[in-house]
Amino acid sequence: MPPREAEPLPIWFFVGLILAVYGAIVLGAGLLMPPAHTVLAHLRPALWWGGTMLVAGAIFLAIGLVGRRGAAAAAPTDEAPEGRREQQG
Repeated sequence: MPPREAEPLPIWFFVGLILAVYGAIVLGAGLLMPPAHTVLAHLRPALWWGGTMLVAGAIFLAIGLVGRRGAAAAAPTDEAPEGRREQQG
């Protein structure tokens, strides 16, 4: 039985990874740096946007990982009738 090829990661995994990393950076900057002197500085937009991007990144990471597992589970195997190959001979 030949080894099965590894499934590539879906694009949603990488989208989630980028969003989570950027969200963590923006959230960290919002927590560590003093707010700028602007009209709406009291709303702390870096905290809101950093948290939003971090949560969205976590959701997309979960979608990507679940989608990969679902694709691997749905792939036909040699034992399943759909995966059997006719032997040439």
